[in-house]
Amino acid sequence: MSGSSIPVVVINLFLSQMQSSGEDGSLVVDYFTFSPSIADYMRSASLVISHAGSGSIFETLKLAKPLIVVVNEDLMDNHQSELAEELAERKHLFCARPQTLYQVIESLDLDSIVPYQSGDATPVAKLINRHLGFPAD
Repeated sequence: MSGSSIPVVVINLFLSQMQSSGEDGSLVVDYFTFSPSIADYMRSASLVISHAGSGSIFETLKLAKPLIVVVNEDLMDNHQSELAEELAERKHLFCARPQTLYQVIESLDLDSIVPYQSGDATPVAKLINRHLGFPAD
């Protein structure tokens, strides 16, 4: 999401290390409510915990990072839930609600993740262009 803004109400966590790194056995966690560019954080992360917006999801999956998405249940049509649940069913990510995030983290099995392979949108774009009367490339 380079150069984009993230709503302040959304918290994105990027765990820098999955191993204990603090003297008390805690994890090092980078978090923020807004950043003009989160690409560097995502590239260096071992695990990304994010809201379930499609841009955040697909950018993280493109980087082949393990991902837990937290669905915003307050959305009118709840499209976040549909996308997150479908991708979780296909084992590309883990899906949580605010009240279940702790349990999802606690039972995390990173070996169960299936890498996401992005599709080719060219045939769909050509069909739409033809339907709208645009010349074929």
